[in-house]
Amino acid sequence: MAAMDLDECERLLRAYRRMEDSREVFRPLSPLGRVLTLAGDEATGYILVETEAITFFPSLASANPSILDYAAAMNRRFYFQGLWFSVISLNTEYVRQASDNMLAFVLEHEFEMGRRYMEISAEMRPLSPEEKLYIGESARKSSAERLNLTLEEMIEEESLMHTLIGSQPLIPKPYAEMALFAYLEDNFEALYKFGVESKDDSESDFGKELYEEFRGWSDFSRRTYSLFVREISQEIKEGDRGYV
Repeated sequence: MAAMDLDECERLLRAYRRMEDSREVFRPLSPLGRVLTLAGDEATGYILVETEAITFFPSLASANPSILDYAAAMNRRFYFQGLWFSVISLNTEYVRQASDNMLAFVLEHEFEMGRRYMEISAEMRPLSPEEKLYIGESARKSSAERLNLTLEEMIEEESLMHTLIGSQPLIPKPYAEMALFAYLEDNFEALYKFGVESKDDSESDFGKELYEEFRGWSDFSRRTYSLFVREISQEIKEGDRGYV
């Protein structure tokens, strides 16, 4: 950000500060028709939303905490009010700039991740970092093969991600997850129809445990995001002062 021109830097700072209100992070997906056309019937079981943010998290592929993974899409399954809700969020600029093949690939990857996590959630156990890494990489590979994505298209997709990382607000994944849950809470009446009942009492009990654990982290996620934004603002101010 320090290398950006003043207008771009201010645009990002305004976005970071606005998203301190978690309800400003997500909104209903506006190009819904295009996404539904590319995604097919499987999308009808998902709540589809968009955000201007790109999420980041310490890389599962590296023990170095300074190495980060970035995502333009996020697939989460929440338990709320006795029902399970599947939600996919997409970065607004990614949807706008991606070709149909690239967008179809991202959607298929999220669906494949959802299928695999559904199978694992039936076992009701946490995943190790190694398992998460394997699932993500294998899902990406199988999705690309299923859609016959060319090497050129894969390179184009990676190039677009690099562009977005340098131009869009980056928010920690735990805060994005918390904001996504807040979106579900705020719009529950309209989103109730997407809810799916538990298969049995064990899955329901598991959902209740996840809900309580998730809620227990919510305040911490808010506080750390506010600290994150303050640190960004301070670093930019210090950079503008130059060297004494």
